[in-house]
Amino acid sequence: MRFVFNRLEDIFAAVITAGIGIFIILEAGNYRMGTLTSMGPGYFPTILGWSMVVLAALMLITSRVTGAPQMAGRDQLRGMLFVAAAFGAFALTIERFGMIPSITLSVLLASLANERTKPLVGLILGLGTAIVCALIFRLGLGLQIKAF
Repeated sequence: MRFVFNRLEDIFAAVITAGIGIFIILEAGNYRMGTLTSMGPGYFPTILGWSMVVLAALMLITSRVTGAPQMAGRDQLRGMLFVAAAFGAFALTIERFGMIPSITLSVLLASLANERTKPLVGLILGLGTAIVCALIFRLGLGLQIKAF
């Protein structure tokens, strides 16, 4: 039992990943699968779900025994907060401000999760990512997403 307790974090992560994968597989079952050359709407989600289940199994197999659970350090807490803020900022700004400002802000916030990344570098990275996304999604794929 102690062996399981020492691997508890890895087991939780694997169970959650597998659960999400199984949910995706079950939901994708309501759609037509199609074939490899003529994929239906359920094809990609099914592949994604099975990939998550396989990754969960690999997480269980490769999990390592650790000591007592450790508290999150300052750098880990900073990373979690900035990445969560990046997701929130994207969700709250995409419809109101458009794709380019929301992606720029999200990438900037996510880049600040690392203490060593300077805000100017994060801003440049965010602008570059937003421009590439606009080129791919608006021009390349023709999606009707407003840029600003």
